[in-house]
Amino acid sequence: MLRVDDLRDAAARGFGLPAMASCQLQRAFINDIYRLDAEGRTWFLRIAPAGWRTVAQVEAEIGFLRSLIEAGAPVVEPVSRVEGSASVLTLDAPEGPRVAALFFGAAGFEPLFSGNPDALTIAHRYGRASARLHAVADQLPAIGGRPQMDLDFLLRDPLAVVIEQFGKGEERDYLARLGDRLMAALSDASLCWGFAHGDLNSSNILFRDEDETIIDFDCCGLGYRANDIAAFARGISLFHMPGAEASALLGAHLAGYREAYAIEPGDLAALPAFLIVQRLWVASLHFQRQGRFGLASFGPAYGARLMHSLRAWESVLDAPPD
Repeated sequence: MLRVDDLRDAAARGFGLPAMASCQLQRAFINDIYRLDAEGRTWFLRIAPAGWRTVAQVEAEIGFLRSLIEAGAPVVEPVSRVEGSASVLTLDAPEGPRVAALFFGAAGFEPLFSGNPDALTIAHRYGRASARLHAVADQLPAIGGRPQMDLDFLLRDPLAVVIEQFGKGEERDYLARLGDRLMAALSDASLCWGFAHGDLNSSNILFRDEDETIIDFDCCGLGYRANDIAAFARGISLFHMPGAEASALLGAHLAGYREAYAIEPGDLAALPAFLIVQRLWVASLHFQRQGRFGLASFGPAYGARLMHSLRAWESVLDAPPD
């Protein structure tokens, strides 16, 4: 935990902000997010854990965000440093250097897809906004300086992390078989490759009236377009089992996406497999953070819920939702 007074002063010096009325921890997960408020304005300071992101990687993210904004994409706006063209701060924490970036607060609400009468409308808008991001990004020079989200990054390495959590042969064997099935399903060389947000789950777009703002580009880079589209389905699968409600949400999302941008046939066919890949990838991030958040959050109980969900959602590989 970093001292909020020191963070407030560092942000004021580094980004030229006015004296802060408050600096509060908004959320602690992979990154720590601090909310800064002064003179009726809000900013969010995102601080990576030591070893998670390099200065060059975050600078590449910020640079591409600025290009997206200039091209008209509905994305969160970063704040520049007062010194030259730098965009990030490096904080000397006890565990090692931590890279911090500042963003203007984006207006809007985080969507809710359970028990919300407007859920299908929001899912449709979510898909349309995602498509607008991809359409704009495809007109820009390819992003560089970021991790590439190939099958090693998305599937092979995460699967090894997840398998390591289970001592029982049956569960390990199931995961190995599932991994083989996913690799076979994603062996098509025609899958589209390009800019990917990296984490377009069901909560990284904010909604306000008729406008949307896409946030949290921490995982962006080059990757499979189908994997980026399937991230919404992964978000839905965290809180829904396969069934009519989940299928309706996924269908509304894809309908919204296709209103704004095309989905190639190979990518469309790969979406069910990438949904499962997304769950394994996120689970590996969770398991790797047991030391920070504890076994109560990501221990045996979490593993049991994950296995239950994987076995249920594997059904989409045989019968994709409409």
